[in-house]
This record gives sequence, structure tokens and C-alpha cells, in this order.
Amino acid sequence: MRALGLDGAGVGDPRPGERPTERVLAVVHHLFALQGQDWRSSQWAVGSRAPDLTAANVREALGERLIVRSWPMRGTVHLVAAQDIGWIQSLTNPRMLAGAPKRREYLGMSDAVLERVTDITVQALSGGKSLSRDELGTVWTEAGVEWQSNWRYHLIWWLCQNGITTFGPVDADSEPRIVLASEWIESPRSLTGDEALQELAARYVRGRGAASQKDLAWWTNMKATDVKRAFLLAEESGAVMAAQRDTVTGAAGALWVDPHSLDAATEQPSAEPTWRLLAAFDEHLLGYNNREPQLAPGMLDRIVPGKNGMFLATIVCDGRVVGTWRRNTKNSALELTAFPGETIDTQALEPEITRLADFYDFSFSQVVVT
Repeated sequence: MRALGLDGAGVGDPRPGERPTERVLAVVHHLFALQGQDWRSSQWAVGSRAPDLTAANVREALGERLIVRSWPMRGTVHLVAAQDIGWIQSLTNPRMLAGAPKRREYLGMSDAVLERVTDITVQALSGGKSLSRDELGTVWTEAGVEWQSNWRYHLIWWLCQNGITTFGPVDADSEPRIVLASEWIESPRSLTGDEALQELAARYVRGRGAASQKDLAWWTNMKATDVKRAFLLAEESGAVMAAQRDTVTGAAGALWVDPHSLDAATEQPSAEPTWRLLAAFDEHLLGYNNREPQLAPGMLDRIVPGKNGMFLATIVCDGRVVGTWRRNTKNSALELTAFPGETIDTQALEPEITRLADFYDFSFSQVVVT
């Protein structure tokens, strides 16, 4: 079983007196971190796991300092609970920052420029200010820094990866703006050493169901020895337990599960298939190294055409990816593409289609199946 908030567990279900932004936080906290490289898609990755949310609610959760967008691991942007970003980076930074000097050498960037940009950025953001990427670049230029356009990504990544800055508030439909992490994050958790490792494994498994050490090592880009210790510590605490499923073989190895999830696994499944429309870069696939339970052999190329690293949005039936979807921006049609041998049940997908349209506050001119 792989959870990911797709199994009706009710992680994002409304509770009496709970604000929509608090439900956004509940989903993000449950998943521990979810990929946010594609900002628009990451909003639906949250909304698809909780009823009656909107894209505006996700943006508001950032503005309320409940979640942030940053680089917690693997050199990839994620949405994370604001209180978690710091201690996660303390675990992952050694490997992620090790290659930074070589990257700057390749770019032709001196350490003096990095230090100067850091000082200027901190000064510009101090006092609760926020800046877009473009505005921050303008600040550097006006301060007399000679920098190249292909340096900006590395500089912003370095500032965020070191916990100096993060992405917080959002203006309308734009991407989140850059703020000082020390000013923006109000109640950061402080976890180190074994306590942090134990939390890492427990939270990862709680949000994703059955997973292996290879899954977590890939997801975090941490050393296998550290990941192994994380699982052993989580097992000792009772947060995870070893398990094996006949349907998961090969590279998965030994699996770990949250003991509480086993109760749900024994429940009688619904007689009707469950159909979902998931976001591009969704953790349903990106959350694991081994994707055998979700994806038929040979189908990855249809989700990442051209092997360019750009994951398409997926159609999922009972946890298995059976096709992809996109909204045609020219005619507003919803285009559903089935994998070979698969059939898309458009009638069963109607509730999902309605949810998707309501979430983004747009309508589909038609639904086209190819």
C-alpha cells in the first residue's frame, strides 16, 4: 500500500473550525515534502488530496507562513511545512552543498561575488521585505555587483539551501516571493542527530505507505548508511515496522510501513474503481525510486517524453497510472491520453474534472480522449 493521501485517509478533510489554509498545511505536513518545481502544478498536488480547497487557499497558506517553497533535498524545489524546512536541510546540506564550489567554478563565479550577493540580499530583505527573483536581480545590479544571468539560479538556490532565504508570500498568480527565513519562519523545529534521522524515516513512511531504504535514499539524496540508521531508529521508536508485499518485487527490497496504516490496508476495498487526476511532478511517482506498484513497465517515457525530466500530469485508476492529461490553453479543452491497452472512463472521472476546474476557477470547453 502506498498512502500519499490518495486512499481516503481523510488527511485534508474539513474539521470543525478549521480554516482551509490549515488543511493545506495538514496535506503538506502529511506528505512531509512535495515537489514544487512546477509552481502551478504543485498547488493541485495539494488540492487533489483535500476536498473543497482552491489554488488561492494554497497561496494563502504560504502568506500565512504555514508552508514555504524551497530546496529541502535533492537539489529540487519542494513545498514543506515552514517549521520543518530548517532541520531537513541540516540533514541534507552536507551532500547538497559539497558540489557548490565546483558549480561556481564552472559558472565563472568567485566566492567574493557570492559573499557580496549574500550581504546585499540580507540587507535588502531585512525588516520583513520580500522580493521576486527579478527584483532581487535588480537589487544586485544597483548595488554594483557584476553578475551574469545564468548565475541567478545558483545564487538563489545557495541562499535558500543554506536557510538564509526561502520563498514565502505570493502575489496573485505569480510565484512565491523571496524572504529572509529567520524573519519569516516563526516557530522552526530544531531536530539534530538521531532525533532528526528518526523523524525523517517516520514522516516519509507515514506519508507514502510501504517504502524501501532505496526509496528514501533516492528521495533525500542521503548516504545509504544514514538512511539505514534512520529506519532502525524509527523502528525502535515504533513509528515504522518491516513488511513485505508479494506485489512489490525486484529493486524495492525490504519495505517499511507505518503500523497504523495496516488497519486501513485490511479494509474491504470499494467495488468501484477510484479515478484520480494528479498533478505534473506528483509525489505519487516522484516520491519513490521504485515505481513498479504505480506504473507498468515501459510507460515512464510516456510520462517523461524525450527523457527531459519534465513529468506530465497523470490519470490514475486504483493507484495505477493509466494515462496523462493536460489543459489545452488555446481552446480550454481537457485532453486525456490513455496508455496502450488502457481505457479512460470519462464518466467516472467527472467528479475529478469538476474538482480540478473548481480548484483553479476555470472551465473546460470539452473533454477529449486520445
